[in-house]
Amino acid sequence: MKRATKWLACLGFVLGSVTASGIKVQAAAEPPAHIKKMDGIFEIKEGSTSSVDENGIVTITPNTSNSIGSIWSTNNNLLDFTKSFHLSTYLYFGENVANVGDGMALVFQAVTDSPTWFTSNASSIGYLGEQRNENSVGILNSLAIEFDLFSNITDSDGWFDQNLPTTNKGQHIAYTWPGDLTEYTSWWAWFNTQRAIAHHDPLSYLLTDDKWIRLDVDWDVESKQFQYVIDNSTVVNVPYEELYNRVLATNTQVYWGFTGSTGTYAAPQKVVFQEVPNLVEVDPKIEVYNETRTQAVLDGGEVHTNETLRFDYSVEYLGGKQNWEKVKAIFTGDPNFVLEPGSITATAFIGGQAQSYPLDDSILVDGILNFPMEGVTGPTLGLEGNLPSKMVISYKGHFTSDISSDPVTLTSQYNGENALVSAPEFTMNPVANVAPKLAFSEDQDWQVLDTDKEKVISGTFEDLSKGSLNLEYYLDEEQIHQEKVDSSTGSGAWSLELSAEQIAALASGEHEFKVTATNLVSQSATIQSVLTKKNVPVIENFSLVNEAETIFKGGDANFQVTWRDEDSNHVQFFYQLDGGEPVELGTKENSAPGSSQNFEWSLSTNELAIGEHDVVLYAIDSEGITSQKAHLTFLVDGKVSFSAAPQDFTLETALPEKKMKVKTALSPIQIEDKRIQKSNIALRARLVDSADGTKAGFNSAAGHKLPSDAFIYQNGAHEQSVIDEVGIELLQTDSQEITQVDQAGEAGFYLELAPWLHAETYQATIEWQLIEAP
Repeated sequence: MKRATKWLACLGFVLGSVTASGIKVQAAAEPPAHIKKMDGIFEIKEGSTSSVDENGIVTITPNTSNSIGSIWSTNNNLLDFTKSFHLSTYLYFGENVANVGDGMALVFQAVTDSPTWFTSNASSIGYLGEQRNENSVGILNSLAIEFDLFSNITDSDGWFDQNLPTTNKGQHIAYTWPGDLTEYTSWWAWFNTQRAIAHHDPLSYLLTDDKWIRLDVDWDVESKQFQYVIDNSTVVNVPYEELYNRVLATNTQVYWGFTGSTGTYAAPQKVVFQEVPNLVEVDPKIEVYNETRTQAVLDGGEVHTNETLRFDYSVEYLGGKQNWEKVKAIFTGDPNFVLEPGSITATAFIGGQAQSYPLDDSILVDGILNFPMEGVTGPTLGLEGNLPSKMVISYKGHFTSDISSDPVTLTSQYNGENALVSAPEFTMNPVANVAPKLAFSEDQDWQVLDTDKEKVISGTFEDLSKGSLNLEYYLDEEQIHQEKVDSSTGSGAWSLELSAEQIAALASGEHEFKVTATNLVSQSATIQSVLTKKNVPVIENFSLVNEAETIFKGGDANFQVTWRDEDSNHVQFFYQLDGGEPVELGTKENSAPGSSQNFEWSLSTNELAIGEHDVVLYAIDSEGITSQKAHLTFLVDGKVSFSAAPQDFTLETALPEKKMKVKTALSPIQIEDKRIQKSNIALRARLVDSADGTKAGFNSAAGHKLPSDAFIYQNGAHEQSVIDEVGIELLQTDSQEITQVDQAGEAGFYLELAPWLHAETYQATIEWQLIEAP
C-alpha cells in the first residue's frame, strides 16, 4: 500500500512520476465473460471515483493518483448468511509491475444503522484505519479480502505491511479484520505514529501482469464454512468463530462491495462479476439418455458406439432477486458425434406447460451449439407472466465406431445479462460395440422323435455391448419364435421348446434350425444346425388272442401284436416278464412300411406262479430307435384236481355164511383246489359201463352180477349210500386248499356179500366226478 506523502520535498518527484507514467497507454486484457447489466445490484457511493461502463465493467479506481473508489450492494442485494451462497468475480490491476498503487479489497460488513462506505485512500485502500492515528480503525464489523499492489514497509511509505513476503514486488493477497483495533499494532518512530495491520494467510501474488484474477467466495450454512479461492487453485478458509464474533454476531445480513484507492502511484483497478450471490438462483444440468437402451447414462459411465443418445442441456430458474435476463448459452460436445437430422429442439416451460419447437441442424458446428443463433436476443427466465421458468435444449445422435476411447466431456455455459452459470461437466466413456456371439449347448441332442411331447434346444450367448438381445428362431427358414433377453451381465443362456404340435407337423428327415441374435445397435450373429426327425416304431395293439379264455397254469398265454413302422428296414421285438431282463422275441422284416402288420407269439405258463403277470413289449427299429412300451397284464389260474387219486382195488374174500358188509381198502382220495377264486366243490361216484362195453355194475366173466346195491359208502356218522349207476355225492365242501374222502375207522367203502352169490371174480368201473359248484 502507498500512502500519500505530506513532505513538500517529495512532491515534485511524485508529480514527475505521475507525468512519466501517464505517457504509457496500452490496451488492457479482455475481461472474461461477465454480467453486463448491473442495475439494482450495486451503487456507487458519493465521493467515490468508481464507475460502471455499458459492458458491466466496474472501475473501482481510475489510473490516477490519490483516488478512492467504493461500490456497495444495494439494500435489495444484501448477503444473507442464513443461506448458502456463491460469488464469482474477476479483478484486474493493469500491466505495469513498477510504480503501481495501492490496491482494493472485497469487504463484507454487517448491516447497521451507520455503515461505513470507505475510509482513506493510499495505504488504507479505502477500508483500513488511518496510518498515523493509533486509535483509528477501518470499516467496523467487517471482513476484507485485500489485494495489495504496494508493500508498505518503510517509514516514508507507512508500515501497514509488516512481516509479509517480499517476492512479486511485495504484492500480496490476504484477509483482514479492519474494524477491530486489536488487529492493529502501533508504535512511535521517526517522530510519527507507525502502524501495522495483521494479515491472515498472506499469499505472494503478482497482481499487475495484465491478467484478470478470478476470485470465488463460498459460504456453506450447514457446515459453517467460509472460504475464498484464487484463480481456481489457492483455497483459504476463514475460521467461523472469528467470522461470527467480528461480523455475524452484529447481523447476519451483510453489505458487501469493493473499496480501492491510489496514492502517489496509481493503477486501473477493475472488477467484473460472473455470479452475484442469490441474485439469480438457477439449476443447470446436463443429462444424457440412451434411447437405444431406454435408460439414463450415468456421469462417468460407458456409452457404446452407434447407440442413439439424447443430450439434454437444461437450466431451471428457481428464484432470486431479479429475473434472469437475455440468457445465451454455449453447449460443447464432441465433434465426432453424428447428429440425427432434425433432432435439435428447444423446450420452454411456461406455467408448467412445455412448449417445444425445432432448431436448425446448422447451429451445431463441430460439437458446439450456440443458443440462440447470433443476432437473436436470448430468453429471459422468471416465475411470473409468460416468462419461461425452464429451458431445455436437446439433440440426438451417436458416436461412430471409429471414435477413440478417450472420455468425452459435455459442458454448458449460460451467459445472462445479470448472471453467468455453468452446469457441472458430464463425462462419458465411449466403448466400441462388439457383435454378439451364439453357441449351441455342447450336449445338445439333434434328434427329435415323432412321439416327443416337447423338444428343448438350448445354448449360450455373449454380448459385450450389454443391454439386451433380440433372439429369432427359424425352422426351415420360417421364424417360429422371437424374444428379447437381458444381456446386461454380458452373457447368459437361451432355450427354445418345440411343442408336440410343432413336432407333429415336421416331416421325417432333416430340418435346418437357426438362431439369430441382434444387439441394440443392429449387430448380429447367427448359428445353425440340422435337426433330424425320426419315426418311432409303433405297437398299435398288444393283447391276448382270446381274452375271454382263462389261462390255466401249464397252458400257453397266446398274444397277438399289431405294429407299424414308417421308414425302417426291420424291427426287433423284446419283452420283459414281471420286470425281468429283456428277452428277444425276434426280428420282423418291415415288408409294408407305414402299414399295420401282425404276428402272434406264445408264452408257456409252466414256470409261472398262479396269479397276475405283467408283460412289457417294445421294439427297436433298424435305426436304433426304441418304441414306446406296451403293457399287458394276464392271469394264470389253477384247477381243482386229485392230489391223491383213487386207484384200482381188489378184494379177495370167501362168501360169508350170512349176508354181511366187507370194507374195501381203497387208496386215499384227496382233492386239491388251486383256483384263485375258490368255490364249493363236490365229489360224486357212480358205476359206469366198462371199456369193453360191459354194462355198469359188478360183473363176472361167467355173466353173473352182484346186486345193484352191493357197493356202499359209509361216512363217519354211519350213514350209508349205495354207489350204483346213478351215483352218490361222497362229499361237498366250501373253498379249501385240500380236502379228502373220509376212510378212517368205520368210514369207507364196502361190498355187501351174501352166501347165495356165485363165487367168482367180479369187476366194475367206478367214475369219480369232481364238480365245481357255485
